[in-house]
Amino acid sequence: MKILKKFNKLFWFLPERGAGLNFEKDKHIIIHQTLALGSVEDIRTLFRECGEEEIRKEFQNPVKGLYHPAVLELFQYLLKVRLKNKSQYIKNIHGKFSSGNIGR
Repeated sequence: MKILKKFNKLFWFLPERGAGLNFEKDKHIIIHQTLALGSVEDIRTLFRECGEEEIRKEFQNPVKGLYHPAVLELFQYLLKVRLKNKSQYIKNIHGKFSSGNIGR
């Protein structure tokens, strides 16, 4: 199954916005990118096309730095998954702080 055209906006970083993605071959990136950055309608479509079990399975294989903390918590709850090392999923938008640089 080829990726649905409506998902192409989520793959802005790929040639032709991911038009050549194939679900069977690229399901890991399709699922994670859609969960992390997709609209509610994109996510509904993903669940309809893939099924909750397939999404749950792929969600447990981390993509480093893709998820906002609140989004990660939402999908852990919805998919009934407890991740052991959440830090590898979390998007670091603030960079690392050292105690000597805070407040200066």
